[in-house]
Amino acid sequence: MFDIRILLGGLHQEVNSFAPGRTTVAEYKRKQFHFGQDMIDLAANFVRCNEGADGIGGSYRVLHEAGAEIIPGGFMSAQPGSIIEQSVVDDYIEQLKKVTRENLPLDGVVLFMHGAAQSEKSDDPEGDIVVAVREIVGEDVPITVGLDLHANVSERMVRNANTISLYQRYPHIDVWETGERAARLCVGILKGEIAPKMAYVQIPMIVAASSYTTETEPFRSLMAKGHEYVKEGKLLDFSVCQMQPWLDVEGGYSSVVTIAEDAEIGAEIAKELAVGLWDMRHEFRTDLTSVDEVIRIAEKNDSGKPVILNDFADSSNAGSAGDSPEVIERVLALESDVKGLMYINDAPFVAACREAGVGNTVKANIGATISSKLYTPVPVEAQVKSLFDGVVPFHGTFVDFGPSAVVKIRNMIIVVTTQHRYNGDPCLYRAFGYDPCNFQMVVVKACTSFRAFYGPLTDLIYPSSTKGAATSDLLSLPFEKIPQSFYPFSDGEYKAEVLITK
Repeated sequence: MFDIRILLGGLHQEVNSFAPGRTTVAEYKRKQFHFGQDMIDLAANFVRCNEGADGIGGSYRVLHEAGAEIIPGGFMSAQPGSIIEQSVVDDYIEQLKKVTRENLPLDGVVLFMHGAAQSEKSDDPEGDIVVAVREIVGEDVPITVGLDLHANVSERMVRNANTISLYQRYPHIDVWETGERAARLCVGILKGEIAPKMAYVQIPMIVAASSYTTETEPFRSLMAKGHEYVKEGKLLDFSVCQMQPWLDVEGGYSSVVTIAEDAEIGAEIAKELAVGLWDMRHEFRTDLTSVDEVIRIAEKNDSGKPVILNDFADSSNAGSAGDSPEVIERVLALESDVKGLMYINDAPFVAACREAGVGNTVKANIGATISSKLYTPVPVEAQVKSLFDGVVPFHGTFVDFGPSAVVKIRNMIIVVTTQHRYNGDPCLYRAFGYDPCNFQMVVVKACTSFRAFYGPLTDLIYPSSTKGAATSDLLSLPFEKIPQSFYPFSDGEYKAEVLITK
């Protein structure tokens, strides 16, 4: 007989408000769409691969080891991308409410989400989800939440959850551990071991995700302070949130969350960390190199390590569409014979390759098939090297990139897919038969997460001045909802104000 019954679930997606199109339920079904026993099977058997479902896996392990009966609330995850169709969120909330009501009484709830979602009618879908569950289970049932470091932690979430825990590493290599933290807090409350109070401070700032990591200064020292307070026993948990910078929502802020048994201590530390983040805002910047210059550097590269042309503005993890042909255009314009490896998302071009067949030449435009307002298609002649259905091995599981082709343009090998994902991991190229270490130059469309995987391979990394929905030039984007006093749009005085939950 189980001693405790805990609902586990969540909807996970990072949204880029400036990405074209809408995210439909098909995008979730293509990645992760699990309900009932299927969700339990996913959580119990998930192979860690540094993505959102890791959090469900980590939470499940802790709850299972605690002897809990785990009620599957459903877990949906889609590739980062455009604003979510409202029906997707509405349908998820309705089924979650149904499961919650059918399984009352519950002892606790653990929700693992991203935190930077946006739907057609809501700027705070995760807050909507937490509120919906709270209204059913009542005030006495603990709800603990796990989120991404780039979440928009809303006041509604804070007022309706008992604890909120965010990733503490960027690159995101602690997703699993964040799920564990959220679940341990829930179990600790239910066992009477802890009585946490949450302190929450908003910070009116966003900075480009390509401009920092938790592994380097100045962010590293700030995170180290939080970890020291946990080690000293002053905090049970802490999170420093740098909100997704391409999210244009009402009430969106970066934030600090501390969890402590002494509310006053938690509040003081939350203010200290928030002021610390604000004070270093000018130190977060991305030093850029032109695409032409990176190509010329790579042409001379005989180090045995690849030069990384970091096209973060077209990052899959930041919601961009992956259809930028900018590097291809510059290689052709420079008549460069650099031995390069790159990726682009272009369904019509894949279709042309499949029609032509392996070994034949395709004459067609490539790129800008989705982001037509950002890029111009590039006419190319490409030799078709191979064709794939797109379902390839990836970290012990299989990932669907959709029908795909590998082509050669000049001396560049280009993987062309119909689904934009996992660009920060060299396994993408390896899955299609190419080792990045065998090339002078490799194009990586990711902001910072890629450094966890490419860092051990090379130190020749060049963030490049490319265009895209995930640009580091935030002032160039058509924000409409950011308040007037908000860095980098303004740079006024800041006074940290703390919200403490009961």
